[in-house]
Amino acid sequence: MRNMDDIALSSPLRYKNTTLKVILVGFALLAGLLSSSPALPFFIMICMVLSTLILGKIPLGVYFKLFISTLGFVAVSCIILAFFSLGGSEEVLLTVPFFRWEFTVTEGSANQAILVFARSLGGISSIFFLAMTTPILELFSYFKRFSFLDIFMELTMLIYRYIFVFLSLLFSIQSAQKMRFGYHNFKSSIHSAGLLVGSLFIQTLEQGDRLYLSMNSRCYDGKLAYYDAKYKIAFSDLLLSAIFIISVSVIFVYTRGWEFFV
Repeated sequence: MRNMDDIALSSPLRYKNTTLKVILVGFALLAGLLSSSPALPFFIMICMVLSTLILGKIPLGVYFKLFISTLGFVAVSCIILAFFSLGGSEEVLLTVPFFRWEFTVTEGSANQAILVFARSLGGISSIFFLAMTTPILELFSYFKRFSFLDIFMELTMLIYRYIFVFLSLLFSIQSAQKMRFGYHNFKSSIHSAGLLVGSLFIQTLEQGDRLYLSMNSRCYDGKLAYYDAKYKIAFSDLLLSAIFIISVSVIFVYTRGWEFFV
């Protein structure tokens, strides 16, 4: 399956201003987090999903395959959260007996679980919008404009690169082991896994030394050079952004305190 950077490079929204996209996503994340009602995060999710699919021209199957894979963790967490009720005079919606204990879902715990679920969906869809429409190198170059993030971005870039180096080594060693029947039974699988971990550790250290020498040979002074792409902000982009911000603000005010179970 295509990785996130390949998807972002093929999206027409990659040619939109990075600052504007970061501001919109930051505003959406903050509004969803501060909202006391699930209505606003759900609205943010709908806007971000439609923008990513329609404006960003992201394939529907690719998007929802990634979205659903993260949704499972959120759903399990929210279901567990729903059973953590504070008791009191709240109406009980569901009771699940388990041996000598009884786990209950009350109106308050259900509302809290739904709110957390909605916030998570809004946050995930916002992050996906930014990740699927902005190449990672452009994000790195954007955040390097802030001097207090300079060192952090350098380390993040090196870590990001080494994720793929690590995965490449992992797959090549694992393929060689499978061709030699290294995983044909449980005993050989344990032995091969131990050799795989040891070999990965040694080779990643060697890769790090080679990278350090190559960077020094090219006059590395502690700062990586990035291509800083600057795209103009079109009037239509400003108009759509203003409509989104105003809509979120209005919904934030008028849905304050709204709960699913009353």
